[in-house]
Amino acid sequence: MIFYRILTLIVIFFLPIISIYRIFKKKDTVNSIKQKIGFYDKQPKRNLIWFHGSSVGEVLSIIPLVKELEKQENISQILITSNTLSSAKVLKSIKFKKTIHQFFPIDANFIINKFLKYWKPRVCIFVESEIWPNAIKNIKKKKLPLILINARITNKSYRKWKALNFFSKDLFSMFDLCLPQNSIL
Repeated sequence: MIFYRILTLIVIFFLPIISIYRIFKKKDTVNSIKQKIGFYDKQPKRNLIWFHGSSVGEVLSIIPLVKELEKQENISQILITSNTLSSAKVLKSIKFKKTIHQFFPIDANFIINKFLKYWKPRVCIFVESEIWPNAIKNIKKKKLPLILINARITNKSYRKWKALNFFSKDLFSMFDLCLPQNSIL
């Protein structure tokens, strides 16, 4: 874990250059970069449920679930985070009542802590294969429920995670519930 945290700090050091490049390539905007480093343009409400899906496919897969959760009176707000401009555009086109979108924070320890302190989610739900070590560790430090839905892993990814068994075993054990796309018998 220490190696991963050092690596994220190196990325933070080069973030201004990376950000300019991504804005130039139209993969990010000034607003998306601001959200990714912890400056948010929406206000949280109590009883917030947080979903994170990487891009359009993951986000679209949870829309029926999100619409059902919006009907629950004990849920004040649903936050969906994603990493891409295309997923933000798709979410903007859907008429939600309680659901808002923000960009997923860079997985640096201090940025993730800032995100969790600001939004104060009641439950954290990651979609498919979204595994962010600093986010997962900090969610569990705050004793928040952590769920992985529609979970999937390719054979190639499985071999990589298995090679990092000392790291991955601890990381994957932090999920309170994992709901896979299918099961292998």
